[in-house]
Amino acid sequence: MGNEYENLKKQRYLQFVQQCARSGKSKREWCRENGVKYSTFMRWQRQLREELAGEILAAQEIVPVQVELPEQVSRQSAETLPANSASAVCGEGIEISTGSIHIHLPKDTPASYLASLVKGLV
Repeated sequence: MGNEYENLKKQRYLQFVQQCARSGKSKREWCRENGVKYSTFMRWQRQLREELAGEILAAQEIVPVQVELPEQVSRQSAETLPANSASAVCGEGIEISTGSIHIHLPKDTPASYLASLVKGLV
């Protein structure tokens, strides 16, 4: 019975958080108009976020991705690239491929953006 009660509470918290988000009002304003303490609302939101993050992290798969800067790849000949990988520099840009994911970027894409993109893939 404890789990059912906890699930019902979480569903109710989620309803409140969604109503607030759809209202277009600030969280403080929505809480004031709906008789909810702001600190309580923020606790509900944090609990939902932490639970969701735990579920997402538990289901994630780690996929290795190798990214080479265009200057490094252009020095390699086509024969030295692995047969199963797409060329990292394709015409006017950079291509990152892993499994069913294919990303094409301009050749002048900043290295910092590439790094954040790869972190997002992992």
